[in-house]
Amino acid sequence: MKRLLIDINTIIPYYTEHYVTGIGRSTLELVRSLSKIEEIPFKIILFSQNMRGVKAKEDFPFSYLHFYLPNRPFFKKLSNILHLKSLFCKYDLLHIPSNTDDVENEKKVIYTIHDLAVCRYPQMWGVENNPLFYQQLRASLHNCKAIITCSECSKQDIIAFAHIPQEKIISIPWGINRSIFHPISSPDFVIRLGLPRLYYFSASCNHPRKNLPVLLQAFKKYIENDGQGSLVLLNPIEAELVGVENLIENRRIIVCRRISDMELAELYTFAHCSIIVSEYEGFGFPILESLACHTMVISSQNSSLKEVGGHICDYIEQITPNIICDKLLFYDKIDKSDTLNVRETESHLKHFTWEKCALQYMQFYKKQLGY
Repeated sequence: MKRLLIDINTIIPYYTEHYVTGIGRSTLELVRSLSKIEEIPFKIILFSQNMRGVKAKEDFPFSYLHFYLPNRPFFKKLSNILHLKSLFCKYDLLHIPSNTDDVENEKKVIYTIHDLAVCRYPQMWGVENNPLFYQQLRASLHNCKAIITCSECSKQDIIAFAHIPQEKIISIPWGINRSIFHPISSPDFVIRLGLPRLYYFSASCNHPRKNLPVLLQAFKKYIENDGQGSLVLLNPIEAELVGVENLIENRRIIVCRRISDMELAELYTFAHCSIIVSEYEGFGFPILESLACHTMVISSQNSSLKEVGGHICDYIEQITPNIICDKLLFYDKIDKSDTLNVRETESHLKHFTWEKCALQYMQFYKKQLGY
């Protein structure tokens, strides 16, 4: 029986901190859904490397390979030089679901590339003056066996950047976990936070491309024009809050950090609208999360965001303070029950399930393994 080794190091924070986002969340949900598929013609082995030990072994029905080594570049390189994964696992295919990495043999590797944000914002990764980094990234994309990405936008970005053939890469959209993200009946967390009845929520504030300064300028204009709501921000960059200290003190802006998934679903549920004004996203989880909680999304319409939001979201033409302010003032005057067509929203969400995602991954694995 052929063997597929899946690197799950990005989900380890879920077991140590009980919270995971982005790449970690997508990897965790993918593995959960793969574990529910009854007939798998090959063996799946999960791989992790850290000094704390095996944290996910009991959660999944798969075999497990764990190295008690620090999960740092030197030790990963040493492991690859010694071919430890091949020695202990004898895998036929290795899936790295967290972009590229240092591996033993790229000819046996599938990479999941979430986006090429590193190319658009190189200063955030310290590679703006490092042409070798881009040479190595292109080489990895050429040398690997295959590539999976989560949106057509990211697929075209990768093809344009690395000049790889279309048939080497496939777009498989992520899903939404409806056991977590659904309308919450009781506003317990909202009450504990002391949130007002009318608030707007932005769960996407932790990177400069999310345009938090523009959103804050828009909210100042909104208040100047007698806007009635407050603005709730999740994990904003602290430096970008300079200048709105008085609004935070007066509870017109409320900052949340390190909340649970259930608390996040509650914030979405009771928000009047959620807001995402990012200038680039490989997928856009906040859109699906908000819609799953039956809350309208005011969204920019670049990169992959329209793929995820479809015809359900309310898209802004340009990311400017005036346009965002006008949107907020417009929604102030609308009852929340009139902002979203629930039937159409639920129909749209059926395109984004982890079950469908896992089945597409399974077909892709089988193809790469020669089944």
